[in-house]
Amino acid sequence: MPSLPIAHERRFGIAVLNNLLGGGMSSRLFQNIREKRGLAYAVFSEITPYSDAGMFTVYAGTAKETVDEVLDLTIAEFRSMKESPVSEEELLRAKNHLKGSLMLSLESTSSRMSNLARQELYFGRFYSLDEILASIDAVTREDVQTSGPGIFPPGADLRHCPGPRQRLLSGPRTLGLLAQAAVLY
Repeated sequence: MPSLPIAHERRFGIAVLNNLLGGGMSSRLFQNIREKRGLAYAVFSEITPYSDAGMFTVYAGTAKETVDEVLDLTIAEFRSMKESPVSEEELLRAKNHLKGSLMLSLESTSSRMSNLARQELYFGRFYSLDEILASIDAVTREDVQTSGPGIFPPGADLRHCPGPRQRLLSGPRTLGLLAQAAVLY
């Protein structure tokens, strides 16, 4: 699905939204699809930002018999995030997870150098770790709730589902769910 470019002013809201939705074992998708229902071995979301665009993806490794249920649950999580702000506790947990992951990712010299090069290429300057952490801390519940339109603009193409194409892409049930997700925002 389309997302925001790497230097977009709302990038930290999207990062927190991604973390809440599918960024780890405490995320909504992981808890509801894998832990509570056992419908997928792996389920996560991720952001792939580029200089002029971005991509937001959700992955769920599930059996073909449970594809519709997993799609329903995924769409329900997006709808929930759109319709009501996350709790302060959930927001704080997601921000802390994101900050901790960032700090751990900068432990190796090669990761640190890649981060410096990326910042120079995309931003033309270096952002200190403190600046980035402060930007994550500044994300509000409302920021997370309003970050969705960057991910689900009306008419977004959500139909790329690797697997048995006849079942996944041509069945009216699946297409209806995917079209429904595209207009959530």
